[in-house]
This record gives sequence, C-alpha cells and structure tokens, in this order.
Amino acid sequence: MARAAAPTQMIVLPIKEEIQIDTPSTPAGQVWSQILNVLENWSGFRRLYWGRHVEKPGEVHLHIVRDSLHQHYALLASPEWQRLTASLGALGVPGATSLIVRHAMMSEFTPQPKSLGNGAPVTGTAIYLTPDPAGWEATWALWTTIVPKVPGCLGVTGGWMVEPMEESLCYVVYVGWESVEMHDAYHHTKDFRQRVVILRENNQGYREYGHVAFRHSRTRRPANL
Repeated sequence: MARAAAPTQMIVLPIKEEIQIDTPSTPAGQVWSQILNVLENWSGFRRLYWGRHVEKPGEVHLHIVRDSLHQHYALLASPEWQRLTASLGALGVPGATSLIVRHAMMSEFTPQPKSLGNGAPVTGTAIYLTPDPAGWEATWALWTTIVPKVPGCLGVTGGWMVEPMEESLCYVVYVGWESVEMHDAYHHTKDFRQRVVILRENNQGYREYGHVAFRHSRTRRPANL
C-alpha cells in the first residue's frame, strides 16, 4: 500500500555538464547553493533532491517536496521566483521559459525506497499517459508487486501529475536501481517478456523514459524548541 502522497515540484533545468554546480567552492556552485537556499526557505519545505539526467547530462532534475501544492504555486507567483530565475543566467540558463516545471503527488510503493535522492545510484523514470485512472492504478498496483523483486531494484515511487501531457492525464514513475545496466538487463529477461504486457494495460504509452542520478539532497531542519 502506498504512503500518503507528497506534493512535489519537479523542475528540469538546462545546465551544461561542464558547469560544476555540485562543487560549492566554485562560482557556479555558490550560485546554485543560493538558489537552493531560496527553495529551502520558502514555506512548507520538507526536502529537495537533485541530480543530472544520465542519458542527457545537460539536464539537471530538481525536485522539491512541500506540505501543500498551494505553497509550490505561491512560490512560482512570487518575486523570489523572479529573482531565482534571473540568477540562473550565471549558470548559462537563458531564462525562465527554458525551464520545465511540473507537479505530482508522489507516493512510495515499497518500504523506505532509495529512489528520489534516498541513496539509489540511479532512478529510472517514465511518464505514462492514461485516460483511465482507476484502470491504471490497478495496473500499477500489480506492477509494484513485481518490480521490487527484480535484482538491482532499490524501491518504487510514483504519482499522478497535476499538469496534463498531450492533453492526457498522466502518471510519473520513479524506480531506484543499483545501475542503469541492471535496469536494462531486466528488459532482456524471460520474466520481463512475460510480464511487460501488464505495463501496456490502461495507458496510451509512455514518454521521457530515462534515468536520473539524484546524488544530492537537503531535508527540513528540526524546529528549535
């Protein structure tokens, strides 16, 4: 059974691989740290995590979890967001219109999943287009009893996206893996060939398949008593 859904903002930023934002001592790293500080200091912050797309390393994927969706949208309408996006110019990002900003209600389908910045070296992801929410939830519930048993799987998460894609309801999935190779190896097994028909039910295909190395995270600091 899934845990309560977490309102998650998912931002994709075009930051070239050679720009070392993961090194705080560099000028780019300092700018990036200041951006993360703004996100952390906004109301309702629970945690954030980020990393580069494995297949497209010029993409940085940044997720922020808050107490409510309203808090995410309030930030997007704020002067703080305008200043944040302006500061991205120092990282080679041409402007706010070059960002992809989405939201999803993310749930955990395995105990203590290591996906999404919780320790998995890579996290496989895809977005399923589905006009049949009840049917897809039955499909996904069945699949989440199968994939956790696959060698190399480190936990399963996913959730309904708030914004449609191609005018369709959509569901984003994130599955932690020990490596891209172990994930790909499963696709060539007899077990996968026999079971993949399950994933083809109650959806109109998937988009944006790939892997993200969520190597960095921040968590809400405990309140001072």
